[in-house]
Amino acid sequence: MSGQVPTDHQQSISAQQLQMYGENWADRFGRLLRGYRIPQSKLAAVIGLSAPMLSQLISGQRVKISNPAVYGRVVGLEEQLAHPGVQAGDPAVLAKVLDEVAASHPALTTMTMRQDYSAGSGERPGMDGDDSLPARLSTMASSDQLRETARAAVAGGAAALGAVLDRAAELSGG
Repeated sequence: MSGQVPTDHQQSISAQQLQMYGENWADRFGRLLRGYRIPQSKLAAVIGLSAPMLSQLISGQRVKISNPAVYGRVVGLEEQLAHPGVQAGDPAVLAKVLDEVAASHPALTTMTMRQDYSAGSGERPGMDGDDSLPARLSTMASSDQLRETARAAVAGGAAALGAVLDRAAELSGG
């Protein structure tokens, strides 16, 4: 949509994407295109979408990806953006990640969590001053990795998990 003024319909779709995914597809796919240094046609092939469908998502003509495996591949590529070889633009690493994601068959699920986390108190782990879970998580990844994972959690509809991961990132020095 660069150089063009988005239509009301495209703005509405972008708003729906933001509500559903926490970010619009133009931004998410743009980050992947830059990060993996590939054209749209290659990204479409890797995630399992047609090039026209990818273009429609980016331009705000379509709202969502209805195939969970395709969405899972997008998330997989986003997760691998933090890999040092991907960040450095190492052609061998980029090719390996793209091939692995293209061949993957991710299954995304949703699950319901109990509300009574600690002996019926209703408190969420890592919230309300309890830093035991975030403290443990802060030892498992860098603050940047924790923040990226928090953003993915929020985008996937798990705001409480995102908050715990953000707290862990703060505790790890970020």
